[in-house]
Amino acid sequence: MRRSRFIRIAAVSIVYLFIVPTLWAGDPVKMAADGSLWNKSVAEIGGTLFSEQFFTRVDDFHVRFRKSGKLSMGRVELGDVTMEFSEDKKRFVALSTTIFNKGDDGEEDKEQFERLLKNSVNALNDCLGSEGKPRQQSRKETGLKTRAWEWENEHCAALLEAASTGKGKKYTAEFIRLSVAPSKSALEKGGAKDVVRKADLRGNVIIEENGDVWIKGVPMVDQGEKGYCVPAAVSRVFAYYGMDGVDQHALAALCKSSDRGTALDDMEKALRSICGPFHMTVKSWDWVGIKSFAKKARKMVRKTGTLPDDHEIVQMILEDVERHPGNMNKGLVGIKQQIDAGVPVVWAVLLGIFPEQGLPQSFGGHMRLIIGYNDEEKTIIYTDTWGAGHAKKSMTMKKACAITNRLWVLRPSI
Repeated sequence: MRRSRFIRIAAVSIVYLFIVPTLWAGDPVKMAADGSLWNKSVAEIGGTLFSEQFFTRVDDFHVRFRKSGKLSMGRVELGDVTMEFSEDKKRFVALSTTIFNKGDDGEEDKEQFERLLKNSVNALNDCLGSEGKPRQQSRKETGLKTRAWEWENEHCAALLEAASTGKGKKYTAEFIRLSVAPSKSALEKGGAKDVVRKADLRGNVIIEENGDVWIKGVPMVDQGEKGYCVPAAVSRVFAYYGMDGVDQHALAALCKSSDRGTALDDMEKALRSICGPFHMTVKSWDWVGIKSFAKKARKMVRKTGTLPDDHEIVQMILEDVERHPGNMNKGLVGIKQQIDAGVPVVWAVLLGIFPEQGLPQSFGGHMRLIIGYNDEEKTIIYTDTWGAGHAKKSMTMKKACAITNRLWVLRPSI
């Protein structure tokens, strides 16, 4: 789904206020290269660099600036830019962006993609005053084959990565992404060798006085306007396990995602192929046996000649859960077992059946994570990939059960 609601940077609803009305700079990479992006305060450079930009909060330490055509790297236009703040929120400590990704930018042929990649490498050479060095990366770092170059000077380090898939008519330009930080070590991302041990995950489970049992420390990923809920949600699980090198763009390539979304069968096939090398297992199940309701739907077709729509099928499930709560509780046992072990559950749902406030998407398939439950209040706790404000929400177990399409668990095997 696409996201259309943004907040102007002049808003006072968050603490990051950029107040210096100086001339337009527009080149954050050049500012990183001379050190000013890290050495000056947010207030000093915010108005210069991001004046009139739109932004959304990702979490307490990240903010995403929407692609506008005004931020660039030399003559190369930057896409959405995510900035990371220091712990005291007074300075920037990292920058990440995509110069191209198929979810936001659509399709590009091989010639266009290679030209943009060459221009990006040349722009970085100019900004950092040296030629980028090719960097070897394995699939166990990023999840798929990428080409990469790295730069380093006295003020910053940069990593440019590019990926495409298929050949001939099946060729797809996937992404060109850029990461910049004050040092090379700050750019390092976790891969298969960094996977957390499953025995350590229980320490992330919080039990609150109100009965909430939930998992802390699941990183937020903001999918932006593109239909990347599936790769964005799954990338959060990878990052939670210590493998933040496998981001939503890499997973979008593996899962054959587009700006319209991701087929769940493609996602599951991709996950099963990559989880082994990343020391993870994949388990899939549905909450109440959705196949049984498909049989009921077919019976309805034979009787009435019409196929029930999504609303009617969800209502059938809800009525069944209310008559036979044991059907819901069987699936709920598995969810609770995972949460108690510190393992988030990947949750495919149908939105638009029950009212939910503040959702960028009004109807259709969606992917989110279940991160907790409350037995006393009979609710599940979940999180969406739309940034701050969507990190921890709740819904009654009955409604959650009724809108469920499928559930997956990815968990470490070591």
